[in-house]
Amino acid sequence: MTSIRSISSTVDLLLGTEHKLRVRTARSLIAGGVYLFCLVVQFAAVVQGSADRTKALAMSGFILIGVIGSYVAIRSQWSLRYKDPALTMSQMLFAIVAISMAYTVNPDIRGIMPMLLALVLVFGAFILSPKNSRRLGWMAVAALGGVMFASSYYAPSVFQYRIEVFNFVLSALVLPVIATLAGQLSALRSAQYLQKIELRHALERVRQLASNDELTGLPNRRHVMELLKHEERKALRPTAPLCCCLMDIDYFKRVNDSLGHQAGDETLRQFSKILSQGLRAGDVLARWGGEEFLLVLPGTPIEEATGVAQRLRERCANSENWVDAPKLQVTFSAGMTAHVSSEAIDATIARADALLYQAKDAGRDRVVVG
Repeated sequence: MTSIRSISSTVDLLLGTEHKLRVRTARSLIAGGVYLFCLVVQFAAVVQGSADRTKALAMSGFILIGVIGSYVAIRSQWSLRYKDPALTMSQMLFAIVAISMAYTVNPDIRGIMPMLLALVLVFGAFILSPKNSRRLGWMAVAALGGVMFASSYYAPSVFQYRIEVFNFVLSALVLPVIATLAGQLSALRSAQYLQKIELRHALERVRQLASNDELTGLPNRRHVMELLKHEERKALRPTAPLCCCLMDIDYFKRVNDSLGHQAGDETLRQFSKILSQGLRAGDVLARWGGEEFLLVLPGTPIEEATGVAQRLRERCANSENWVDAPKLQVTFSAGMTAHVSSEAIDATIARADALLYQAKDAGRDRVVVG
């Protein structure tokens, strides 16, 4: 058990604990492992006499500095200051330079270096933009061309001019094409990712429209009926009473007729906001239709529910709560009733509706309980 904890602590030390950081550092270490393998092969070539020892040591030092530097920059989170914390472009440029150096150090196997460069460019498809992928392709051609020219100039017996020209022309044709294709693939991946996000937002919007009133943001009639069906089953237990209060804004038609429908919509929004801010945890206020609202009070006895409705009525009648739109201030009438376990929830709402009309007939701005 202790050894497992020790291994886990070591892994956390190497990779970090945050998920994205662990992914970036793990990739950096994997790349370092590939470089290390290449260095082992490099020194095997030195031992066999097919590679220059001095050049091999210089290249090894360059690679070790680059690998350690990349790991430290990522692990310390210093790279977070950049748009790409994984330093993908920098690491790919480093790989291009390292492979170009290897072209001169290993003349016997230099033919595989353009293929390794092509492999590096393929990685651009995972993150680089098409523009940067193309840039990287031409950088690879320029780096390889410079190395080929210098090698054929300083060591013509090993790097024959005609062969190097042939290798360069082939590389100049292939590498930019691979880089362009990698960029296009990256663009497709980005487009698919954006489409996925847009689809997610669209689905969330559809879900909200299906359950919420677009004007007030409150639950709509369909959603609150689903809630009531659920609460209806719970209300069969004597310890979980359920009360419903149907509200209607007083003289709402006057607001529309005198101030216009936009003012009416704003009145509904302000009304919903003011009442929502006075709800208890667990209470649900929904837009029932037009200027009618339904207040659902789960697990609340009728006396307590009546007190809640009265407080909301007083809150709505208080002009201090309408300072943002004083001309739109309204009151409401309401019918409050308790659900009876032997009746359907529709019957409960119908009784609340009848009580609401009693409140209107009695002068409005009041709660009638029954």
